[in-house]
Amino acid sequence: MSAETHRATILIVDDTPINLRVIVESLEGQGYQIVVATRGEEALKRANYVQPDLILLDVMMPDLNGFEICRRLKAQPITRDIPVIFMTSLASVDDKVTGFSVGAIDYVTKPLHVEEVRARVDTHLNLRAMQKELEERTEQLTTANEELEAFAYSVSHDLRAPLRAINGFAQILKDRCGANLSPEGHECLRKVQVASKRMDVLIQDLLTYARTGRGSVRAIPVPLRSLIQELECTFGDRLVATKARFEVAQPLATPLGDPTLIEQILMNLLDNALKYRRPGIAPELKLSATAMDEQVLIKLADNGIGMPAEYQDKIFQVFQRLHHEHEYPGTGIGLAIVSKAARAMGGEVTVESSPGQGSTFSVRLPAALMTEHSTA
Repeated sequence: MSAETHRATILIVDDTPINLRVIVESLEGQGYQIVVATRGEEALKRANYVQPDLILLDVMMPDLNGFEICRRLKAQPITRDIPVIFMTSLASVDDKVTGFSVGAIDYVTKPLHVEEVRARVDTHLNLRAMQKELEERTEQLTTANEELEAFAYSVSHDLRAPLRAINGFAQILKDRCGANLSPEGHECLRKVQVASKRMDVLIQDLLTYARTGRGSVRAIPVPLRSLIQELECTFGDRLVATKARFEVAQPLATPLGDPTLIEQILMNLLDNALKYRRPGIAPELKLSATAMDEQVLIKLADNGIGMPAEYQDKIFQVFQRLHHEHEYPGTGIGLAIVSKAARAMGGEVTVESSPGQGSTFSVRLPAALMTEHSTA
């Protein structure tokens, strides 16, 4: 028994004195604090006031039966999460099912065996303690993530002002003093401007990452046809310049999610596919959205450079890059935005890839109750 469960308070609800005496003596001998109620209404009041860690509840009570007591306990937010173990002589399957349906987590049959009661109490108190610890750690992790994202947003936002000043003064220096600068001076000035522009792109990507999924995330049907048409317009020049073939498979299943986040996902995946193309080979891109059970599987396949298996999980982390900046420009944030946006909508993203054989990115999102049959 852990120290946490050793200090636990147990509410025992039973109107039979001999049952109470045996169980109380046994559990007090284990170090538990015991509170007793002999009637249903009294049990409800004591549960509200004491907030016990566990309740042992007799089914056959003189005023309210145990099923009704448990139903009322589970209907109140203040007592909803308290584990309830029924003590009963009712052995039929229907009675057991009724007990579980009103919210009990376990039962012991009468006549009671002290060792069994202690074992079940210990087990469920330990489970409850672990559940509380998990909830606390989850809350702490959520708070830490929110603080980290807020910090990233604040820092990124505050960095943009001095960066604009650096780029602005570099341009003024070039315009006013360019004639007096040596070739080496011009090259240094060019590097300042290139570096400041790259830093601005990095900061903008950080801001986008920090904003992704913050605030209210909508869960509405998102027809993909209009989003894809916007993508073709946005990337039109790059598609033409790279001689890319962009195929959209029909029909398109409709996901349930946030239109802005889904647009971010598609934009970053398409940008990634066009960026990491093989030299001298026109990109071939295929986008599909297929209904699978209660999900929509959105896939974007390309014939790009691909990647080894050992990097296929890491690329969804912030600042993960597999190539040098001079080979393939970028900040290493785009796919992290994709992953974060998918998680914010209750989905996930994965990739299948081989070096030199291209990549297929798969985004799984909840499905809406419709399918697009028109062409994109």
